[in-house]
Amino acid sequence: MSSNSCTKIFEPLNLCAKTLKHIHFKGLSQYEQANTIQEYLVKKNMAHRDYHILEKNPRIVQNGRLPKVEPPAIYPTVLSFEFKPVYTGGKREKKHTGLRDIEKMEDIKHVEFVQTNRGGQVTFHGPGQIVIYPILTLSNFHGLTSRCYISTLEKSIIGVLSGDPFHLTAKTTENTGVWVNSREIYNNGTSIKKISSIGVNVRRSVTCHGCSINCSTDLSYLNDPRFVMCGLPQFKQTSILNELGTLPIGLDKVADLFVKQIAKRLGVSSIETFSLSGNGPIESQFPALDGICEMKK
Repeated sequence: MSSNSCTKIFEPLNLCAKTLKHIHFKGLSQYEQANTIQEYLVKKNMAHRDYHILEKNPRIVQNGRLPKVEPPAIYPTVLSFEFKPVYTGGKREKKHTGLRDIEKMEDIKHVEFVQTNRGGQVTFHGPGQIVIYPILTLSNFHGLTSRCYISTLEKSIIGVLSGDPFHLTAKTTENTGVWVNSREIYNNGTSIKKISSIGVNVRRSVTCHGCSINCSTDLSYLNDPRFVMCGLPQFKQTSILNELGTLPIGLDKVADLFVKQIAKRLGVSSIETFSLSGNGPIESQFPALDGICEMKK
């Protein structure tokens, strides 16, 4: 996707959308736990959105099919994680990755494979990589289409990598994600490498999954020639550490920089940041995720 598309700053359409909650999970999290947490927020967002669609339908109201209690509105929320090693497959990968391929990946790398409902193909998540899941309702922002949302993610990542303290020359290409011109020349003169992957899912205007940024990731999981990451066998991946020789800030601070970037592009005026344990029982995390707000103009 071209970085020249969707250049405007999007306007929140209600009071709730003007505040962005950022919840960072400390330590190494299990992928399945993070998926459960994001799904909890997705269902909350969809319940509120669906209620307001149904209440405009006279047949639904007259037949008593409208819920008696309006589901609460939830603030747009960004979840950030550092995962224990895991390979995940996107929706496009279901047709291409069979059981034998999955078993081979797990046997050689000793890493679990998890099929997901996000876009994209196979990628790796693990220590040294920050994974960011924005959970928000696109229709709460004026003009924010799915296509513009992907572009906004890309621009936010570029803003992080090109600014303080990294100053990398990051860019987009015809392939989704964010790329840098690496110091290494490979594959008959190629120097461009992928540093950030994007794979999202949008259901009834509600987003989930998101993006990852390789900070100090073990690149052997991503550049093993026996496995194709993101459906691009001709390209390697890199990391901030690999390009700079150092990682000047922690992964939680990288997530903070991203949240500031995406908030600016969404026209969000307020950010609230929280930290939770990435290893606690799933049910204990839910109360901290609920951020109920009034949906007023």
